[in-house]
Amino acid sequence: MTAKVLVTGASGFLGRALVPALLALGETVIATGRRACPFPSHARLVWRSVDLSEPTQPLRELLCGVGLIYHLSWSTIPAESNLAPSEDARVNIVGSLRLLENVESEMRPRVVFASSGGTVYGRLLHAPAAEDHPLNPLSAYGVSKRTVESYLEFFALLGKIRPVSLRIGNVFGPGQDASRPFGAITHFTRSALAGAPIRLFGDGSIVRDYVYIEDAVDALLRAGHAEQASHALNIGSGKGHSLNDVIGALQEHFHEPIQVERMPARLFDAPVSVLDPGKALREIGWSPRVSFEEGMRRTIASLTKTAQ
Repeated sequence: MTAKVLVTGASGFLGRALVPALLALGETVIATGRRACPFPSHARLVWRSVDLSEPTQPLRELLCGVGLIYHLSWSTIPAESNLAPSEDARVNIVGSLRLLENVESEMRPRVVFASSGGTVYGRLLHAPAAEDHPLNPLSAYGVSKRTVESYLEFFALLGKIRPVSLRIGNVFGPGQDASRPFGAITHFTRSALAGAPIRLFGDGSIVRDYVYIEDAVDALLRAGHAEQASHALNIGSGKGHSLNDVIGALQEHFHEPIQVERMPARLFDAPVSVLDPGKALREIGWSPRVSFEEGMRRTIASLTKTAQ
């Protein structure tokens, strides 16, 4: 029997891009999420509405015959997680543990976890940060991501799984849900298109490592099918761009000044987050192919078409 692929959090930004890519490769996919199925009917796709943190969910049945798990499910963002750390831990850490407890040990599945390169490191001692940089997250979100990474390594010691945590930078591109309060490039672009002011936290000097959605999916696919990989890999460009850079790119595109509404800086926003992707290149052959500038162009074009 051919092993199946499970994708948790398949209704999110990454999941909606990953599932079609897996189907294109001929995989049989079980996709889960808390929302309605976002995919058209497909002979090799099964959708299940699942809340991993809910004890009554029959996860053992869900994991039957699964040889590869993409664990993308996450219910909070950094700003929300600090408001209720216990709830963040209950849903995300406990939900992840319930998933791991129910894997079929005889399958010893590869588990690819979508960790967060932008939050697990906290304030960088140097940039770009390699995987051996200290982990000192500034938000409950980052603490939970780091904790799940540790549990993955624990379950690997038990011989139940073969994990790799991808510490992904700030993913952007067409298809990102603008109704949720994250994704600076998407939100800034939508505001510019609407002629509304951009809400900017701080002075705009915050630097992030932006990863285009197609490159992020490529990293997930490569990690899932790699025979060997370290427990943690950075998925970033090695280059940083500030929020002011994003606004400047929008101004250049629209040929007019962009309105900015300045807000107080947030304590959980690390000043700089730039990732060294060298290990990902060496171990899974991954490097980003879409530049920040090209990704911006594609994102603006997509959002412009949607707004028309």
